[in-house]
Amino acid sequence: MARWDPKLYLDFEKQRTRPTDDLALRLKSAMAASGKGSEDVSILDLGCGPGNSTAALKRAFPRARLTGLDSSPDMIRAASESGLEAEWVLADGASWKTDARYDVAFSNAALQWMGDQAAVLERAFGWVVPGGFMAHQVPGNALSPLHRALCDAANDPAWKARSPTGFAGLEDAMRYHEPDFYFETMASIGAVGIDLWETTYWHVLGSRQDLIRWYSGTGMRPWLEALESDDARKAFMADVLERASRSYPERADGSVLFPFRRIFFTAQKPRAR
Repeated sequence: MARWDPKLYLDFEKQRTRPTDDLALRLKSAMAASGKGSEDVSILDLGCGPGNSTAALKRAFPRARLTGLDSSPDMIRAASESGLEAEWVLADGASWKTDARYDVAFSNAALQWMGDQAAVLERAFGWVVPGGFMAHQVPGNALSPLHRALCDAANDPAWKARSPTGFAGLEDAMRYHEPDFYFETMASIGAVGIDLWETTYWHVLGSRQDLIRWYSGTGMRPWLEALESDDARKAFMADVLERASRSYPERADGSVLFPFRRIFFTAQKPRAR
């Protein structure tokens, strides 16, 4: 399992939290439209990271009882030191067992790390009370130039030779699905009122080097940790950047536009009869 760096992750806190804010507001609207109150609710933040997504939920639902769950000790430590009032749980969301039930099961950019996402969503659906909601966001960047550059570099025999494992198994470390997968999964487990959409955010980053800083804090981490040394990691990041640079032209001030596609959905669990 990759080791996460909360400080590096939060270098782009504003950009990373924007989808959480948008999803939380859409969730609140969906709850109001269904007649379910959103004032005194319990919310599970699955894959809470350093707590920035949980803080966004607190802004949208000030009276909510919050639980943040993450598999990274470093992330949970950072979340618990954030000052946000919440229950923090160190656990793998793909295998976590609980008797607790929540009004909302929420996740921001977490499902793509969890292997069998359909099974995870079915488990999470079981943690939601009748009439409660699921609300999730995942990156949709399988075809982004930055991700393709990472895959191309990782498939280079010269780089595989510099990894003790040869990057074995990392092709499944992060799995992207398209919107229809989430619709069909939620429909198959009995969710109703499924609302599905996507947004491409155009982030303005200060330089091309920021592309690598961004990705080294998230999707690139398993490959970096599989390399033999810090020197190899630096060289690998430089190679990925070189392969991707043509797709991210510098503006006059040196900044670059970084389009980032996100897939969202909300869904409701049927009320008890």
